[in-house]
Order: sequence, then structure tokens, then C-alpha cells
Amino acid sequence: MTKITSAGPSITEAEISLVSEAIREGWHEKMSWYIDQFVEEFSSYVGAKYCLPTAHCTDAIHLAMLALDIGPGDEVIVPDLTWVASASPVCHVGARPVFADVDRSSWCITAESIERCITPKTKAVVVVDLLGNVPEWPDIIDLCQKKGIYVVEDAAEGLGATYAGRQAGSFGVISLFSFNATKLIMSGQGGAFCTDDLKLYKKAKLLAHHGIDKELTGKYYWSNELGYNYNWTNIQAALALAQLRRIEELIRYKRDLFQLYKDSLQSISGLQLNSSGPNVESTYWITTAILDSSYGIDKEVMGEIFARSGVDLRPLFYPLSSMPSFQKYLTTSNMNKLNSVSYELSKYGVCLPSGNNLTKSDVDKVCQLFHETLGRDLK
Repeated sequence: MTKITSAGPSITEAEISLVSEAIREGWHEKMSWYIDQFVEEFSSYVGAKYCLPTAHCTDAIHLAMLALDIGPGDEVIVPDLTWVASASPVCHVGARPVFADVDRSSWCITAESIERCITPKTKAVVVVDLLGNVPEWPDIIDLCQKKGIYVVEDAAEGLGATYAGRQAGSFGVISLFSFNATKLIMSGQGGAFCTDDLKLYKKAKLLAHHGIDKELTGKYYWSNELGYNYNWTNIQAALALAQLRRIEELIRYKRDLFQLYKDSLQSISGLQLNSSGPNVESTYWITTAILDSSYGIDKEVMGEIFARSGVDLRPLFYPLSSMPSFQKYLTTSNMNKLNSVSYELSKYGVCLPSGNNLTKSDVDKVCQLFHETLGRDLK
């Protein structure tokens, strides 16, 4: 039985050719040749003045916290429904993550849920562009400007999406991206820290490479302050660059795939697929479905059913406030009631196979399994 996997990149001769070129030629005087090209083209696409590639998006989020001088005694608001790396760097700098609920339709954080979490200690909010969607940005930016709170945009899943024609990743004082093997464009692993603020960029760049600033000191191997090793490689940059040059094709594939799923699954009662607001153009990076609770089937059971037929149906993220890692940061034990939307969506949310290798036959099989499993009236 051939397995239908949950995710995977699109690799063509364009990627193979550019990576091969980087392996042959990307050394000596060209040691940053492909990195520099990627920075220029990615900055132009997103609309950011400064772009710092990093080894992972988690590194970029960590650098964002450090660049903004966030540390012990500070609080950072984070959506409860997101990948763990949106919050863990907050803890790494000694600050406290405060988990906010998400919108029932967009599954993104809202101005209202942010406002409920603001205290005198709130210094920033990490706004996540979840699963290729983006939130209602004007409301969030207006609130945070009034409250003097930094907006950090976690656009790891949102690259290519737009709000009122404006690119995801252009809304935060710092915006962050991921290029791991599941993302819209990928380099195996990798991330980026983007900003229009030169001071923030310089601080992040210094910390990303052991606190070394050769231009400032004129010395090799001289560390001005303790930093980290978050650098990228030319080979990774070449792969991401080739993918970036195909980004419209990759977005089109995701949107077409979502439409195939939607056309086949819309007749199933109580099944909610990704949705977005009137000003939003989602990439549908991962097509996701929320099962109606009346079916009595949660995401783990659904995953087991599909696995028996060779389909990798991944669960939607678990609420961060439910995880042991974050219990010491909570001030209440009823997070499932406080962030009820996050908990409900998570319990019944499943991520459909969304890799770039899917055939129409694969999609038909996935949809047929949904119809067989849920093709009945609700209780």
C-alpha cells in the first residue's frame, strides 16, 4: 500500500541546477553569493528593507525577542493555537508567554483576544499567520500602537498570503519566516528575520554570529558580546532562491489543491475547511478541516482511521497552554474555558495531506475516506 504523506516539497530542475551551481562555485569569493541574492529578492517580495537569513525560524523569533530587549519581567502575548516555536523563544529570554484565544473563522489571533491579555507587563505580541491565512491586521496594529506594544509577525506559515494586497510578513516591526521542508518555499531548514528598522536589524545580525562585528572592530574572531550561531549556508540559500523564483506556481498549486478538497468535501455536513476574511488572500498552505463535535470523533481517532488506509492525516496544533512545557507560566487552571475556541478547534481539527506530490487520485482517496467516515447525518 502506497502511503499518502502529509507534506513534501516540489523539487524541479530549477532547484537541482542552482544547488549544483552553489556546490561547485559557492565558495571563496562567492561564499555568500547565493545568500546575498536571496536576501535581495526575498526582501523585494515581502517588502522589507532588511532581511537576515537564519538557520531556523525559531532562531529568528529568538533574535526578535533579543532585538526588542524582551526579558525577565516582560510578558509576550502569543496565540494559544500555534506551533510551539512561536512561544518557546519567549521563555528562552526569561519572559512570560500569555496565551490568547483565536478567531473561530480565521483561526488567527484577534485584537479583542489580545486586548483581554494586556497587562502593564505586556511588551509584545506574536501574531501568527496560521496555515497560510492572516488575521484582521488593521485592528491589531491600531490596538498595539495605542498600547505601545511591539508587533512581531510570525509569518512562517503565511508567506505569499496578502491582506488588502499587502504581503504577509510586512506588518510587524519584525517579521519572521520559515523555510523548513514543509513550507511553501523551503531550503530543508532555514528562516529569516525581516524588518524596516536598521537598529533592530543590526542588533539581530550581531547576535546571530557570535556577537562578531568585523566592520566595527576591524578584527577577525573578535566577539563584542555573547551571541549565537544562527547562520545560513550558501547551499541552503540556493535552494530557497530557486523556490522563491517559483513562488507564484507554488501558491497556485496550494490554492488549486484547496479547491479540489473543497469541491469534494463541501457536501459533508458540519465539516469546516479553512476560511478567510474579505480582505484576505490565503495561500491555504495546509488544507485543514474541523469536524463537528456531533460526530463524536476527535482528531486522534480520525488520524487512526486514515492511517489504516495509508493516509497521513496530521492533527491540528494542540493548545500551547495544555502542554507541560508551559504550565509554570499559567495563572489559571481553566485555560480550556478561557480560550475555548482554541481548545475546540484543536480537538476536532485535522490537517489534510497538502504535499506538492499529490495526484488527483490521491486527493480522491482522501476525500472518499472522509465521505465514508462522516457521510451521515449529524446526531
